[in-house]
Amino acid sequence: MKSPNPLYLGLDVGGTKTLAVVGDATGRVLGRAINPSQASQTGEVIVEVMVQTAREALRNTGTSTSSIQGVGIACAGAVDSNRGVLVSCPQMPLISDAPFVSMFREHWDIPTVISNDANLAGLAEQRFGAGKGVQNLLFITISTGIGGGIVINGEIYAGASGFAGEIGHITVDTHGPYGRSRTPGAWESHCSGIALARITNERISAGEHSSLEKQGQGLNAIAIFDALRAGDPLAISVVKDAVEHMGTALTGIVNILDPEIIVIGGGLSNEWEAYIAPSVARMRLLTFAGMGKHTRVVPPMLGVEAGALGAIALAASTS
Repeated sequence: MKSPNPLYLGLDVGGTKTLAVVGDATGRVLGRAINPSQASQTGEVIVEVMVQTAREALRNTGTSTSSIQGVGIACAGAVDSNRGVLVSCPQMPLISDAPFVSMFREHWDIPTVISNDANLAGLAEQRFGAGKGVQNLLFITISTGIGGGIVINGEIYAGASGFAGEIGHITVDTHGPYGRSRTPGAWESHCSGIALARITNERISAGEHSSLEKQGQGLNAIAIFDALRAGDPLAISVVKDAVEHMGTALTGIVNILDPEIIVIGGGLSNEWEAYIAPSVARMRLLTFAGMGKHTRVVPPMLGVEAGALGAIALAASTS
């Protein structure tokens, strides 16, 4: 497959996989490759996997390295885009101030940029997906954790330090738990999949009865929502509390950003009617001056390739 437009390569690097996509600035994908990765890998090994996966994607596409105009890298965690550095990443605990851009360019000397994966997924949804045609978009992913990407006037908003968009760490309860976040009562510590399981087990340990009692540390959010649909009182209560917290978080974000559209993805977006919809209804009720009443809230369109497509969009805009 050939494209009349300049080609770019987008990499999405995480603790379990590395995805490479070859495409152009219109969002057209010519080919891809994927390889497993491990959270315990060093920065050097991670970059080697990136290079290997990139080369496989080019082979799968029938494209030469010389035809690629630039590379974009999407990474989870705190990314300093200006320095080309992954500062830290919960999914890759051995990483600390890893200069991924310069490391990658030691293997392949081509213009390369890097940004947070949720930021780039948001950019991709704004350019090519559910938010195509709008200028101001908020992207939220709700899964084992909660992350986000902010697009203002068609561009990623990264903030002064480059770390803006870490919406999972906003406080929704000043006296709440830390969970995996260093922020007390963080949204992620109340509403993520891991948080729902932790809270349910804590309440069972405190003496509440539930059909989920026997699952122990194997408990996950899927089981909690299944129990909710079966009428389990504890599951119903846990999700009800989480909806209140999520509605509060969405209210604060909409009050600040007033986005045209909110795109909500991640594993827990599959529980749209039971979890997302009532949280959005609470936001619409609570936002200042009714500004959230007409905000579009939709699922994403681009799936697992969103981060890599956003990386291509970033590379295309900076090369």
